[in-house]
Amino acid sequence: MKKLLVSLTLILAIFILPCKSSAESSLDVVLWDALVGAGIGALVGTATLAFMEHPGDHLQRIAQGASVGLIFGVGFGIYEIKPMLYSYTVPDGKRERVYGMMVGIPLK
Repeated sequence: MKKLLVSLTLILAIFILPCKSSAESSLDVVLWDALVGAGIGALVGTATLAFMEHPGDHLQRIAQGASVGLIFGVGFGIYEIKPMLYSYTVPDGKRERVYGMMVGIPLK
């Protein structure tokens, strides 16, 4: 049962994650940076196992690296979209200060 669940999760991740979202928003940037950060963190956590006496006893380092990478990825994603968080250009070209996040969803 566990192998089936892992296999289905992997198949879904391969075929669903790369799909283009119909709602183009700045949160896509944060999500992508968080996923990349978690992946890099997991790789770094795995690389630290090479320096351990008994690597099988320290497998939690992979999850720790992934969680630290996720946190840094979200932070970097928010930093990356920061200009979108506080300014907005109205149709007549004037920039206004906005306190919050705006998500535009196109209706088709």
